[in-house]
Amino acid sequence: MAEIVSFLLAILPILVIFFGLVFLRKSGTLMGLIGWALTVIIAVLFFNTSPEVALYASFNGLLASFGISLMVLVTILQVTMMDISGAITSISEYIRAMAAERYEQVMILNVGLGSFLVSIGATPVTMLPPIMIALGFSPLVAVALPCLGYDPLTSFSLLAVPITLPAAVFGLDVSVLGNSIALFLPVTSTLFALGMLWLADGFQGVRKGLVPALIAGLSLGLSCIFFVHILPPSAIGLVGVFSGLVTIAVLMGHRVLQGKTLLAPKGHSERNSHLMPVWKAVFPWALLVVLIIIISIPAVQSGLYNLLGDIQKIPVIANKYVDLRLLNQAYFWVLVSTCVSAPLLIRTRTEAKKTVSIWVKRAWSPTLAAMVFFAIAYVMDWSGQSVINGILTLPPEMSQYNMNVVIGLTLATLFGVFFPLVSPMLGLFGSFVSGSETSSNVMFYGILKKSTDVLNLDFMQVYAAHAVAGGIASAIAPAKIMNAAAVIDKLGIEGEVIRKAAPVAIFLTLVTGIMLVLFLAV
Repeated sequence: MAEIVSFLLAILPILVIFFGLVFLRKSGTLMGLIGWALTVIIAVLFFNTSPEVALYASFNGLLASFGISLMVLVTILQVTMMDISGAITSISEYIRAMAAERYEQVMILNVGLGSFLVSIGATPVTMLPPIMIALGFSPLVAVALPCLGYDPLTSFSLLAVPITLPAAVFGLDVSVLGNSIALFLPVTSTLFALGMLWLADGFQGVRKGLVPALIAGLSLGLSCIFFVHILPPSAIGLVGVFSGLVTIAVLMGHRVLQGKTLLAPKGHSERNSHLMPVWKAVFPWALLVVLIIIISIPAVQSGLYNLLGDIQKIPVIANKYVDLRLLNQAYFWVLVSTCVSAPLLIRTRTEAKKTVSIWVKRAWSPTLAAMVFFAIAYVMDWSGQSVINGILTLPPEMSQYNMNVVIGLTLATLFGVFFPLVSPMLGLFGSFVSGSETSSNVMFYGILKKSTDVLNLDFMQVYAAHAVAGGIASAIAPAKIMNAAAVIDKLGIEGEVIRKAAPVAIFLTLVTGIMLVLFLAV
């Protein structure tokens, strides 16, 4: 009985957040703050966590969130500048002219381009919604589809940080982990593509776009398997980049085979002469791609890091610190590409002032929300821990006081041999809370290792399924949904988006569990 009570208390903050977002239709920022306060109270009162550790965990989460929260801040600035200057309108009109069918637009933008963007460290959830709106999609669809598009290659996003970080921390073979994750992707990425069509236009959309969806999903998943096998471990960060490009190329090739043009129809330029030239409109993104590829070179990475060195390591408590790696982060280079592009795009002082004004209005809430959700994740992860001989640790005899351990072991005990079927739900849960698969992979490593040891299961396969499900959670992660809603000034629709996307996310997570069972059986 005591174990069940502990389990219910551990998941209570998440249930409260979910209920507030989905049923009460409260904002993600408000529910995040309520969820954080509740998590701290429960950790202190029921999980033997000192207030000091709970607050330091929150501070650690705030710093750890910078890869996402500051990315939100600067990408909203960039997209707002492109929107006000007319760049988004120009890009949208070109896409509309080139790919007139809605299902083609969905596949090219959200599967192909979305996968490529997330792989290089850019954020489709802030870049694509304005384009979707301009193409005529509803605000709900314009938010939901880029969030889904974030998912298929989330494990290989940010130049594969979700894989390389836990591999480095826990001494895992990055190639084995990457290969294990890639095996799930042909199925999950195809189902993602079909899920996008269903969200956009129901079963009629699935029927019309079935062939392009199958082509896009299989191209993405199979190319991931191929590139993971042929690239060296040091280049695993390029798996998603190449796979996204292959998917775009295959979709374009399919258009050619259908006799469709890859260029805007003749006369398009004359009819839209008032619009910004497309080359100028995409310049900020093209520059960003070039910069991200350059900083992915190991020698450049180390050189940039050494410019600031240890000053980037922020101490938190005992042996815990956060290495900000400022010049190596994608958000820094988004800011650079925005500043460099501004003189080219912004035509008047009025446009500049309007850009800054709208940016400030839109950006603060999703940025704060991302920080708060990370804070919640770290309070749960550090619950029950204490400083012993200068090290923050969870003594074995105190494991029943760690919220994540309680959740993981309760599920392992409850489901027993069926644990592989439901274990991906932990990945969904972890990324829903933190908004980051990387954080989920790090936080739940110990839980999954302990559970798989107890049940005598192949840890790497279970961990891979957890990672895949963590990517699936991007479809319903409040932090990501708020980012997408903010750039089109539609904050408040988060709950509606979650209600619409949750069936897709849950179904895909269950499919991942079924695949895991089959892989373990083989």
